[in-house]
Amino acid sequence: MKKSLLALSALLVVVLLAGTLAAPAKAAPVVAITLLNPVPGGLLELAVGESYTFDILITSDEPFVLAAAMTNAYYPGRGVFWHGGDHATQSTSAMLHLTVTGKGPTAGLLAVCDWPAPGTCHPAGSAPLAIMAGARFKGGVTVAGTFAFAVRVP
Repeated sequence: MKKSLLALSALLVVVLLAGTLAAPAKAAPVVAITLLNPVPGGLLELAVGESYTFDILITSDEPFVLAAAMTNAYYPGRGVFWHGGDHATQSTSAMLHLTVTGKGPTAGLLAVCDWPAPGTCHPAGSAPLAIMAGARFKGGVTVAGTFAFAVRVP
């Protein structure tokens, strides 16, 4: 009986010490994701062949493994063309660029609401688009942001 009680006491001490000696959880990094040239009023007017380049600044108080900016479209391939995404690695600051070009009329596109987030609406005759940007850190922590807008191509 004494041996069982001694073993149980030793186990309890080990468990309590393990809990108090464990490293405290590291705070999440402080990250700012800023679209430096947002579309005024949320609607960009482009002619066929005309382009617009978005500048996205990502800064952090600790180095990220990867920062990336990508595109999303409600009507993929209709009305506009994206020139790919952009990324940077191993830094605390990244200036990323995404370029969209008008490729055809958007007049026939229907109005869209609740995309990419609830409460977001885009008018008929425009292509609803979004820029998704974020950073991934060591340990798997990810911070992201979305910038929604629409493009009208006459």
